[in-house]
Amino acid sequence: MINQIARNSVLVASTLSLLAGCGKSGGTYSTLADSDSYKQEAVFVPKKIDVLWVIDNSGSMQTSQQNLASNFQSFIARFKQNNNDFRMAVGATDAWEKGLYTSTSSINKALLRDGEPGTSNHSGVFVMDKNTPNLENVFVTNIKQGINGNGDERAFESFKQILTDSRNSAFRRPDAFLAIIIVSDEEDFSRSVTGLIEKYEDEDPKLFSVDSYVNFLDTFTGGTANGRNYAVSNISIHDQSCLTQLSTIHQLKINKRYKDLTNKTGGINGSLCSDFGNTLQIISDSIIKLSSSFKLSREPIPETITVIVNGVVVPENASNGWTYNSSTLTITFNGSAVPAADANVRITFDPKSIKL
Repeated sequence: MINQIARNSVLVASTLSLLAGCGKSGGTYSTLADSDSYKQEAVFVPKKIDVLWVIDNSGSMQTSQQNLASNFQSFIARFKQNNNDFRMAVGATDAWEKGLYTSTSSINKALLRDGEPGTSNHSGVFVMDKNTPNLENVFVTNIKQGINGNGDERAFESFKQILTDSRNSAFRRPDAFLAIIIVSDEEDFSRSVTGLIEKYEDEDPKLFSVDSYVNFLDTFTGGTANGRNYAVSNISIHDQSCLTQLSTIHQLKINKRYKDLTNKTGGINGSLCSDFGNTLQIISDSIIKLSSSFKLSREPIPETITVIVNGVVVPENASNGWTYNSSTLTITFNGSAVPAADANVRITFDPKSIKL
C-alpha cells in the first residue's frame, strides 16, 4: 500500500513538473495553441460551388435575358481569379410542369437547358465548369431561354423539380456549396394545382409556403448543423419605380416571395432595373464569400485567432479580412481577403479547453 502511494505521488509530481514547463511568463498556465490548416497536401482547396440559374422564359423576358448574357463576364471574373472549382447549369421557370403533367414535353422541362427549346440555338453543353472551352459563349447560348415558355412562372417549384430529377445528376455535387439564382420579372406562383390563380398574392392558400422551400433546400443540401450550404439570390422587380419602368407592354409584379426566400437563405436581392454588371458582381462575390467559411475543430479563445494566407497575416475585418462566428465556430473570409484555390491557409488559436 505504501509503495502504491509513493508511485502515485511520483506521478502527480511529474505531471505538475510538465505543466510548469508549459507555463507562460508571470506564473500562469495555458493550454498549448492548436491550429487548423485548411489544405490538402499543403495546398488549400476551397469549397466547390454549384450554380443553378433559373430563368424566366415568359413573353416579357427578352431584354432581361440579353442583359444577363451581355454582363456574364462580371459574374464569372472572380471565379476565374480565384480558380474556383465550379459547375454551372441553366433551367427555366416552367420546369414545374413535370410535377403536374404527364406529357413527355412537360416532363422534359425539368431537364437542364443548353439553349432555347425548339430552336437550333444550342451549345451542346448542359453543365459548364472552369474547363469548358469558350465558356462565355456557351453561357450566352444556354442563358437565352427565349420567350415562348409558360407564362405561369413557378420558379421555386421549378428549381425543386430540376434538382431532384435524376437525369440532371451530372450537375449537383453533395459536397459543393449550392447557389441558386432566379432571374424573373414576375412573382413566384408555385402551388399544387394547374391553372392560374385568381389573385397573385402571397396569402393565397393555393401557394406553397416560402418556408416549405427553405425546408426542402435544408434537407436537400444536408441540413444546417454547420450552417447552410446554399443560398438563393434573385434578380427581379423590387419596387414601384422598377415596375413602372418595365411594365410599358406587359403586366408584371413586384416580387415578395423571391425576396423572402433570398433573405431567409442569405442570398442577394438584385434589381432588373439596376446595372446588371454590378449586380452580377455582387452576387458572385457573395457566393464566393459564403463558400469560403471554415469551421474550426475546437472552440477558440477569439482574441488568440491568427489567420495566415501564403505567409501573410490577414486582419480581422468585415470588409476585406476575416470574421469569426462563435455560434458556428466558423471563420469567414471577406472581400479581397478571400483566398485563391492554390493559397496556403493556416489558422492558429488557443483553445478554450484542454484537449483530452
